Amino acid sequence: MGQTISEKILSRVCGRPVQAGELVFPEPDLITTHDWYVVNFAKVLDELGVDRLHAPDKLLISTDHEPVATSPLAAQRQRQVRQVVERFGIRHFYDVGRGGHGHVFPMELGYIRPGMLVIAYDIHVTNYGALGCLGIPVVTEITEVLACGSVWLKVPHTVRVNLKGRLGRGLMMRDVAQRLIAELNVDEVDYGVVEFGGPALADISFAGRQVLCNTPIEIGAKSALIEPDQQTADYLASRVKGPLDLVRSDPDARFHRVIDFDLGLAEPQVAVPPTPDQVVGVSQVSGKRIHHAFIGSCAAASFEDLEVAAAVLRNRRVHPDVRFFVTPGTQQVLSQAEAAGLMKVFVDAGAAITSPGCGVCAGGKIGGMADDEVSINTGTRNDYGRLGAAKSEIYLASAATVAASAVAGQIVDPREFLQ
Repeated sequence: MGQTISEKILSRVCGRPVQAGELVFPEPDLITTHDWYVVNFAKVLDELGVDRLHAPDKLLISTDHEPVATSPLAAQRQRQVRQVVERFGIRHFYDVGRGGHGHVFPMELGYIRPGMLVIAYDIHVTNYGALGCLGIPVVTEITEVLACGSVWLKVPHTVRVNLKGRLGRGLMMRDVAQRLIAELNVDEVDYGVVEFGGPALADISFAGRQVLCNTPIEIGAKSALIEPDQQTADYLASRVKGPLDLVRSDPDARFHRVIDFDLGLAEPQVAVPPTPDQVVGVSQVSGKRIHHAFIGSCAAASFEDLEVAAAVLRNRRVHPDVRFFVTPGTQQVLSQAEAAGLMKVFVDAGAAITSPGCGVCAGGKIGGMADDEVSINTGTRNDYGRLGAAKSEIYLASAATVAASAVAGQIVDPREFLQ
């Protein structure tokens, strides 16, 4: 019987053929965690009497959740992270100003390639699926991986999504990603991998592919990935050396379900509180007054997102009642946006620009919200209290919708602002 992409990847790292449903102890090619958990895993290792990591050269740490220390406690935590890095001899450490968002910059720097297995602390490691890599989050069990080299996993089943059609004017892949998780059957996706392919894939940018892989985790998926293709190879051509394994599912692979999904949505999509899969057309929430807007997070911090937002904001001003934050995903994105003149557009419009990383999405440490305020942003989640006050409301949308709403002071259809 044939295998899916995920089964092939897990078979390689396990050294034997595996199928969905089996329990395995795979050793990952790369392990990732971020600044908010480093001190915790070091403490647990101390309590267990573990004084060295199983494979320190496989671990990548990024300072992305709080790159700017906003309190003495935060500054102390950053110092402790650096001490842990030195203590365990961790070579792949990207401190403040060195990389940016840990779910994005490792792809820019050539750490990620098709067919890899990455095990991570943070759930949005699924972004790496944009390159045909299987990223699996294990949250606090990352400590076991660091100490022992592996942790048990059940080989996930695969839901195949064949993409067809084309995006309409003023719509972005974020609109598609949100609509898709609203329509997928949660029970079918639970602990599964969402595998994207189909005829429309060739026209979907690398940034769009990241967004598609980012969102299924919010409805219980174990991971998500894109079937690698020529665009994958082209993106990695200047980033990695040696041949690439553009691993694909076999023609006779057993999928849990196969779905055809058309990109031709009628209008932009908005997720309403309190979960990302509660999605409606923008027309159903148009006119909702907002106080706060944000573009960034691992779901929407690419140059492409900033470029679209700047197109909306050029020669316009952010509404006087709105605080608007813009967070480039990585140092490279920031540099590219600066060179293209986008940052001046944001500054002239009245936006606040924050350091590359998670930005506001990390939990409101910067740019948070007060009670009775409403935000529209490109973050990953919209549960109550996500950005500070529990009595605030969060709506999730594309960079185009967020930028247009920031100008209008209320949720609007961005197509009114784009030529």
